[in-house]
Amino acid sequence: MTRNQSLAFRIMLFLFGAGVMAFAFVLNTSGKVLTNATIFTWLSVGIMYLMFFIPIFFSTINIANFSGKIPSLSIIWTGITGYVIASIIVIILLSNAGISLNKALAGQAALLFLFAVCVFLAFSASSHARRVDEEEKKKRQFVTGLKARAQILSPSLNNLPSEYEAVKTAIARTLEEIKYISPVDRFEGFDLELKIMDSLDAISDVCDNIAAGDQVVPMETSVPLEKEAWMLQLLVKERKLLRN
Repeated sequence: MTRNQSLAFRIMLFLFGAGVMAFAFVLNTSGKVLTNATIFTWLSVGIMYLMFFIPIFFSTINIANFSGKIPSLSIIWTGITGYVIASIIVIILLSNAGISLNKALAGQAALLFLFAVCVFLAFSASSHARRVDEEEKKKRQFVTGLKARAQILSPSLNNLPSEYEAVKTAIARTLEEIKYISPVDRFEGFDLELKIMDSLDAISDVCDNIAAGDQVVPMETSVPLEKEAWMLQLLVKERKLLRN
């Protein structure tokens, strides 16, 4: 079902229910004098009906973001359920002359206020969940970019001469460990990821310089490469130790 079809179905459902309620109102009040208590009762029923359709019309659940939507909907439905039960109790008390109309109006006003508080809490929870979800996406995107940068470095390692076989193996092993890094909610993790990215860039530059050099490779060039490989290994190990 498309979004437009879903909206059309919900509108038809709402109108059908409203028609049924209007028909019931006519059947129960036709030829009778409408008292204030009767008007209050039917207005309360109408408000309960409208509240029931609030989450149906304004909720946007999607499978990709269950965690962000379900808590706010739970609060809304809890508020609606509490309001409907309390409102029915007020109507019964009014019908049985247990309370006056003024007290019933005051009770409904208090219930509407409490429901408004529930709506506010629901939107606050939804907003907080959305912010957390956006932060998590940013963290996942940075870690994904880190892994992609590590993969790009592999061809540069393959172009190194045989003299660098040992350091190539060490770097390749470290690049493999980067695949198992997961996002964390800590500043230390983000700081280490930046350092790992800088180290990958440094190793890439050294590899490119070696590949672009003469056929006879000066052995002192391996010193900065081994240093960067050792630094990258330490950073990756430290980053893998971080957990949420």
